[in-house]
Amino acid sequence: MTGLKNLFEEIRELLKKAGLAEARLEVPKQLAYGDVSTNAAFELGKKTGQNPYQVAKEIASRIDLSTSRLVASVEAVPPGYLNFHARWDELARDILEEAVNMGSRFGETNVGQGRYVLIEHTSVNPNKALHIGHARNTCLGDSLARLLVKTGHKVSVANYIDDSGAQMAEILLAFLKLGYSITPPPGVRFDDYCGRIYSEVSRKIEADPYLNAERRKISAALEDRSSEVFTLNRSIVERVLKDQLQTCWRLGARYDILNRESDILLFDLWSEVFEKLREKDSVYLSQDGVKKGCWMMRLDDHPTLSREGDEVLVKSDGTTTYVARDIAYAAWKLGLLSRDFTYSKWTINPDGTPLYLTDFNGDERPKFGSAEATINVVDVRQRRPQEIVRHALKKLGADPSRYVHYAYEVVSLSRADAEKLNIALQQQSFVHMSGRAGIYINVDPLLDYIKEKAIAGASTRHPEWSREKLEEVGEKIAVAAFRYFMLRSDPEKMIVFDSEEASDIEGDTGPYIQYAYARATRILEKADVRPSSKPYSSQLEKEEKQLLKTIGMLPLVFAEAARMLSVGRVVSYLRELAVVFNDFYERCPVLTAQEDVKAFRLAVVEGFRTALTSASWVVGLPLLEEM
Repeated sequence: MTGLKNLFEEIRELLKKAGLAEARLEVPKQLAYGDVSTNAAFELGKKTGQNPYQVAKEIASRIDLSTSRLVASVEAVPPGYLNFHARWDELARDILEEAVNMGSRFGETNVGQGRYVLIEHTSVNPNKALHIGHARNTCLGDSLARLLVKTGHKVSVANYIDDSGAQMAEILLAFLKLGYSITPPPGVRFDDYCGRIYSEVSRKIEADPYLNAERRKISAALEDRSSEVFTLNRSIVERVLKDQLQTCWRLGARYDILNRESDILLFDLWSEVFEKLREKDSVYLSQDGVKKGCWMMRLDDHPTLSREGDEVLVKSDGTTTYVARDIAYAAWKLGLLSRDFTYSKWTINPDGTPLYLTDFNGDERPKFGSAEATINVVDVRQRRPQEIVRHALKKLGADPSRYVHYAYEVVSLSRADAEKLNIALQQQSFVHMSGRAGIYINVDPLLDYIKEKAIAGASTRHPEWSREKLEEVGEKIAVAAFRYFMLRSDPEKMIVFDSEEASDIEGDTGPYIQYAYARATRILEKADVRPSSKPYSSQLEKEEKQLLKTIGMLPLVFAEAARMLSVGRVVSYLRELAVVFNDFYERCPVLTAQEDVKAFRLAVVEGFRTALTSASWVVGLPLLEEM
């Protein structure tokens, strides 16, 4: 990496020679505060009792710039900052040449140093279509994986298929006992059909103890590989999963493995974990009370989990809880077990890579477990179960910090969207979604809605476009609008989803980013000279400097975002980059400038487009050359 990194290294060396060994450097938002700044004088002043401004002036007086290639000047400013100003004729060339040489890899760093990380995301129960709440998980997980790839990590992506829970028993009850046809009505996808059935059957079970008892019998049969129930369940799950993947792929996500929960039992992963926990006296058989006959995990030595008592891992009827299966799965992820899955190549991702499915009879043995760290994208409602898993891993001898629960808040429906679904609200401004209650908006219909709005606008602007081109452009606008909407908010904050706001293509949106890219493309297409990274002057316009500095920040942004596991940091950068480019576009003519200025500004536009492409890939925004 060159560009800003070289500038940082020069400044650190200058400060070191001036007697300051350690200094935290930052890039100020405003050019008036320099190109790079440090508050090191404040830290030194605290230790010595001196006035920070006086300390800053003394340091500045000792800095020798005679041999510096990238630093033009340094000044001490009240109340104690040191502001460094760059030689822009040199720095601009460094930034632009790095962007040109790196191309689509611009911004990549090696902070991960090849560390193997297994990311699990999406993991929607295979009894329904993806709704917008699930999609927040998918967008976050997919972008995290992309970010870690950009920063030198080895990454595998897993989608956990919960095919043995109570929700599957309810679908099976519908088909086996309640007369529901296994064939959906014409024009209805199987995953959507199962979601509707699930909601209906859940209400019936709540009102009928007999049906609840039948559901329990089916749940037990799900753990018997020789049963008819097991075979039918596998068939239903695979049909739903194929439909779910179509939605995930439409959003731009990809996966390496589909791990079936039922295979945790088939491959005896749970039995190995259970024996290890017994050996460590971490589990016991309850002898009395409502949990008599259940195997419990001791939590009395945990400062917070102990407040709600010990956790059931195996029920009195011998069936395992989902927490038990999660513990076994986590132990496999971190390489704590002697056993491993076998796989079959189940299908192909849109990018051409194979997608493996755990398969007891499979003959494929790719190595996906034994990760150095695992990141599990799971909503905040699972905080306690996830902490139980971490506690169990510690009991098994693992460092629990290797198991990261990437928690995010849920997505709720706005009052307007709730009313569209005929959901009566009192004073609430939103309502929580629930597949069981039938309160949700599925992803595909929403994407179709945004797409049609985009097509309507594009057809007005471009009446000459074919329907095929309108469809392509509309689809990319829809995906960009949706993913950006899902990723622009802090994961720890609830999203109150409003379909009209999500479909807006003006303002702080994905299409705003796409439009900036299309604008840059048009400029480059109309150019009649070759771009040149050689500045036309050492005194550049402030809009040129600001854009160049923002372009050069990308490697630093990626590195910071990876350390923080913050996709939002990249989203903020994208927004800032597009805004700064539009300021440059308005104030710095490119195509009408004199030749040397034009050639340089074309290189700046090219550098902008390169940075935007790289950052947009992490966020998952498809770009358009015209809109």
